[in-house]
Amino acid sequence: MKEIIPNLYLIELPLPNNPLGYVNACLVRGDNGCLLIDTGWDTEGAFNSLKTQLAEIGARVEDISQIVATHIHPDHYGLAGRLRRLSQARISLHHLERDLVQTVYSDVGKLIQQGLEWMQINGVSAAELALGLSQLRATRPEMVQFTAAVLPDTVLRGDEAISVGSFTFKVLWTPGHSPGHICLYEPNHGILISGDHILPDVNTDVSLEPQSGPNPLGDYLNSLSEIKQLSISLTLPGHGHPFTGLERRIDEIIQNQRQRGSEILDKVKPGAKTASQISGELTWMRNANQINWQDLNPWDRRLALLKTLAHLEAMRFGGKVEKSTQGGIIYYQAIGAG
Repeated sequence: MKEIIPNLYLIELPLPNNPLGYVNACLVRGDNGCLLIDTGWDTEGAFNSLKTQLAEIGARVEDISQIVATHIHPDHYGLAGRLRRLSQARISLHHLERDLVQTVYSDVGKLIQQGLEWMQINGVSAAELALGLSQLRATRPEMVQFTAAVLPDTVLRGDEAISVGSFTFKVLWTPGHSPGHICLYEPNHGILISGDHILPDVNTDVSLEPQSGPNPLGDYLNSLSEIKQLSISLTLPGHGHPFTGLERRIDEIIQNQRQRGSEILDKVKPGAKTASQISGELTWMRNANQINWQDLNPWDRRLALLKTLAHLEAMRFGGKVEKSTQGGIIYYQAIGAG
């Protein structure tokens, strides 16, 4: 438990066997209970860690009166249902995340099938699909295991004010990593709770899949530009350390995304290719090292495909590439190429 300023704390909750190591939750103490922003996985380890850290400041799980989740990924929403049962806390989510709760967590078989069909129409071979199927079957049930499919009490749309004690947070709708991702901005203290929208050391995962919306990367870059206009002195991210210099970090992220977009555009200038072909021609990062696509495991290859798709669709919306379908497979080509 780290006290950031009086009555605002950062809580690190463990993510075993995950390269991120932990997720940051934020606790805000008020006169009539506490606000918890993000919750960690629904595991005994995360729950016991939360209880122990609350006890360090003389608080209990039962003191949590509000839960706000930046988005519904398991490390940010997993414990929400369990905590509500114990504390009667009210849960708030963006309405687009609320719509995803049942879609993502209630029918794993359907979700796996959609994922396979998505990979197939974007050029993944039958052999790769077989590997992808085993990975999806292994990973999706694990995600459900760590998250209770609980619906929120309150839905958010952006611009709401959430007041606790001396703090008043403004809800910022920041799509990209997830369609209904939100950040919380406290203008009086210049603090941004950024969830997974802005991280200090790594680029946020922005992927295009059936549940992500038509142009997640475009949405992401637009919301970064909007946040850059705010007066923020300290950012509390969902992973990693609190950091200053948010404007500089946003510039770095935008530059990284533009560079990757240029690399992808170059791949489709000679002629039409599938997203799978393009992702296979790019280099990727793992553990801070550049590696070739063939050295990625099947799950990381799937992520590479989805990230490539996000760039291609952003460029299509921007008028740089066009999309066509041949034999049930989607191809992309730079406009004016070929």
